[in-house]
Amino acid sequence: MTSHDRTETANRQGVDAILAVDPIIREPVLARDALGLAEGELGHAGPPFEDAEAPPVVVLNALAGAAVHEGWAGDMDSARRMVLGGEIRLRHNHGLGTVSPMSGVVRPGQRLFRIEDGTTGRCTFATLAEKGRHVLRFGYYNQEVAEGLRFVEGPVADALALALPTNGLRILPLLKRGVDLGDDIHQRNVGGMLSFLAALPDLPGSVRTWLDEHPQHFLNYAMASAKLCLDAARGIEGSSIVTAISRNGLSCGIQLAATGDHWFTAPADLPVGGFFPPFSIADAHGDLGDSAIMETYGLGGCVAHASPELAASMQRTWLDAQEAGARMRSLFVQHSRTISPALAGAEGVGVGLDARRVAASGAGVRIHTGIAHRDGVQGWIGIGVAQAPLECFTKAVDRLDHEVGRRDV
Repeated sequence: MTSHDRTETANRQGVDAILAVDPIIREPVLARDALGLAEGELGHAGPPFEDAEAPPVVVLNALAGAAVHEGWAGDMDSARRMVLGGEIRLRHNHGLGTVSPMSGVVRPGQRLFRIEDGTTGRCTFATLAEKGRHVLRFGYYNQEVAEGLRFVEGPVADALALALPTNGLRILPLLKRGVDLGDDIHQRNVGGMLSFLAALPDLPGSVRTWLDEHPQHFLNYAMASAKLCLDAARGIEGSSIVTAISRNGLSCGIQLAATGDHWFTAPADLPVGGFFPPFSIADAHGDLGDSAIMETYGLGGCVAHASPELAASMQRTWLDAQEAGARMRSLFVQHSRTISPALAGAEGVGVGLDARRVAASGAGVRIHTGIAHRDGVQGWIGIGVAQAPLECFTKAVDRLDHEVGRRDV
């Protein structure tokens, strides 16, 4: 068997593993119990920071806010000093078994929802998204943010836990319905949230209204579910399927099925798109967050051709979205058996993002993303498009080819 044949076989095996996963929302748990986060430890989005590399301002402020919220520091200045001085240990979310948008900070005392594979029992964990533009995940913390965190991790989480069906809530049908209704399941989650609410008829009215006004809350469950599916392909020898794309504000990194926990990184891109007045590209922070797990799974920017309303919100033409979506679809090994919106055409939605195809295409992977202000103070300022840099994929393929060549000698 040639090395090409072995890769094709390994990638088909990876796709089959991804498609076999059935993510189900189960009960809420504490991050210290579910993830093993100890006192003085915080999770963050993206690949690990390099030695002596300070987190960018949005992430630093979010980490500091989390430290204050946990009671480790009395104010933001002392909390920032604790982070920069190494008194607080930083761990990256993917290594913990969770994913979270933007700064992606996860605290030991934070409540998460367990997402379980109905087939194997494997788990990931979903964080709970706050509501608004001035929130912790965009590097903002004050008393109002603290109250928002207590609300979403208290009354909202409690109400959701009570409203879940006895056997949990299956996520993939909700993703399908969301995409059918024009979502990309990254920056647009209107249809996903409507489907989520319809599946939880016992939710009290106040929580139902809060969720209806905050459709991006659905994203976090979708992200954890996508990670659960993609993690099923990890460890398949020779496979060039991408299992994670994530950004920490300085670097974008990817992981491959065949190379386990190793990150292949390049400088994070600067998002462009639709800004909330009076902001512009001059105010934008480098790309952030674990949320590109949705593109890795085949959604987000990879279904730009299925979300016309989102294209307008990002100030992109419909022609651009159609062409970009078609190009992204060509980078995947197979098609989804469940998600097939009419606007995606006969090719459907892709499954199994192939690093080799990306590298050969000569361009990176399109990401639909939120945009944070570069000052780390003014919060969420827009939504737009960034790229997972081509360099990440060429590095990954070079490493994979080296390992294959070594085995063939």
